[in-house]
Amino acid sequence: MHPISVCIIAKNEEKRIEKCLASIKPYGFEIVVVDTGSTDRTREIAGKYADQVLDFAWCDDFSAARNFSLRAASNNWIFMLDCDEYIKTIDVEELNYFRKHLSDSVGSVFRENIVTENGVAVINNTDNTERFFDRRLYHYTGMIHEQLTPKHGGEISAYLLKTTILHTGYDMTKEEQTAKYQRNFTLLKKQLETDPENPYLYYQLGKSCEIIEDYADACVYYGKGLSFDLDPELAYVQAMVVSYGNALLRTGQAEAALGFEGIYDAFSPLADFVYLMGNIYKENQMYEQALEQYQKAIGIPLCRLEGANSFLPVYRTGEICEIFGDITAAVSCYRKCGEFAPAINRLALLTPKSDQPV
Repeated sequence: MHPISVCIIAKNEEKRIEKCLASIKPYGFEIVVVDTGSTDRTREIAGKYADQVLDFAWCDDFSAARNFSLRAASNNWIFMLDCDEYIKTIDVEELNYFRKHLSDSVGSVFRENIVTENGVAVINNTDNTERFFDRRLYHYTGMIHEQLTPKHGGEISAYLLKTTILHTGYDMTKEEQTAKYQRNFTLLKKQLETDPENPYLYYQLGKSCEIIEDYADACVYYGKGLSFDLDPELAYVQAMVVSYGNALLRTGQAEAALGFEGIYDAFSPLADFVYLMGNIYKENQMYEQALEQYQKAIGIPLCRLEGANSFLPVYRTGEICEIFGDITAAVSCYRKCGEFAPAINRLALLTPKSDQPV
């Protein structure tokens, strides 16, 4: 057996766990599934693929469950996966090189977050997440949205691997969204009682509010999280800034969002932020400044929201062209947006059927 263990925690995941396990099975890794109280066929399905299927009494602590899976593994090197994820590409030779030559470090993987739009699965955004590590050096902390943490203090040295996983956890029904919000919000508030100065918790509370489209409360939590002295290069800080700006716009606080001009230099390397600034200017009817930001966003390499450095700013430029009555320019923009549904809809309204692309 390969000297790497894949650890997965699960509860009532019969709809998704088989795809997850089938994607990792061919690589010969040990597979450890820890079930935290399923009442469906999760354990039965896991038994077809996993080397170990273990029970863990749920105690409202995701880190406790993950650390239990680490201790149960036969190998020290762990690849952590969730039931709503599956392997798209993986470089096993690179993992072996990493184990031997970067043994103190953590391997991050590229994750594509999938949602369903108009019946079609599409990439909504991407991120990097730390998943490959030596359990002798690292463990998990935090009751929810748990984070990989060095056992002996210090900072994590992470390297991006040539591995991509697909994540479907954001693709939920309204009922699933509400249930996830209630679970997450309760645990986050509980953890906040013992760790009130943790900005990451405020970020996750804001994200939880977004699940049920409570953008007003999301603004409150994001604002609190950003009141701390934070490193703008941290991925979650960048995500919190962009989410806060979008929440301000959704709650009619476009003028307040202009305050983001004061942090422009710190976050402008991120296409998502530059695109956001374009939207802030647009909502404040500062169209010249908006167009400048949309043009800047195009082609910026660092981008997490799908299209923030390509078709989204082009589409918004088309909207501004319409505002000024330049329909020809608007149509030109929309035609550059490919299969982006809102652009296709605008083209259908603005161009005769004979002029529409086949």
